[in-house]
This record gives sequence, structure tokens and C-alpha cells, in this order.
Amino acid sequence: MKGRKPSAEQTVVPMREDGEASSHNLDERARARMLELEPENINPEHREIYRRLALPLCHPTRDRLNPGNIFMFHQLVRVVARHEALLVAIEDGETYATKTRDGVQHKAKPEVAQVNETFRQIRAVAGEFGMTPATERAIAAPGQLGFNFPELDSAEDYLT
Repeated sequence: MKGRKPSAEQTVVPMREDGEASSHNLDERARARMLELEPENINPEHREIYRRLALPLCHPTRDRLNPGNIFMFHQLVRVVARHEALLVAIEDGETYATKTRDGVQHKAKPEVAQVNETFRQIRAVAGEFGMTPATERAIAAPGQLGFNFPELDSAEDYLT
């Protein structure tokens, strides 16, 4: 290998007294960014869900939450809150029995369909933020390369 051998002073990141690297406070930066973007008029239940979901998205290595998309993220928080409330409503069972002229019938509670719909909504909106493995790969992948069309001077260049 050519060149001067690096010295230890150039390659070692200085540590703080508590053992943490001084320039790598990514978790602290993520928490500060999350609190900066948190909507002011959010109710306590939504605030807990917001903080649970927003912290990983505000991490500097991902950086997917910004002021331009905070409205849609708040919609995701609302759908998650509704989904969790519906899951509590069907904890005692997803069906009920009713007596009809044909005998006893077992039917699904209406909350079951609502749970399925809110889950579809969560998947759709969460996908926009790269919160599923497939959409995370799609966001991390480089975009399509542009086409470079050559400048054509004549019709002969076009046909060849």
C-alpha cells in the first residue's frame, strides 16, 4: 500500500468520559427532530403513538419524516389509534351468535371488517414512509436512470 501510514490520532474518534463517541449522538438527534416535528394540538393517546412511530423515522440514518409530510404521518397516527381501539373491542371474540328462523347462526362482528379496513389503511400510508420491509427496500434502492438520447443532426442519423 502506497502512502504514509495513518497515525492513531487521525483514525480514532475521541470518546467522552461516559464512553460514548462525541460526534455520534444519532439517537439524541432523532429524539430532538421528533419533538420538533410533533404537532402542537395532538391528544395524549395520539401523542404516545406518534412518538412510538416517529422516533425510528426521524433517525438521521433514515430521515423520512419532515415538515412536508407531517400531515400524512398524523393521519397514519389516527388510523393506528382507531385500529388499536377496534382490536380491544374484539378481544372477547370476533363472532356472535343470533337466533333466526333457520336456527342459531354465527356471524362476524362489524368491528372485524373495520379492523381489516384500518389495517389496509395502515399498510397503505405506512408504505409511503417505508415502514414495511418491501417499501423500505424500494425507498433505499436508487431511482431509475434517465435516458440519454443523442442529438440527431439529420434523418440519416435517426435511421442508423
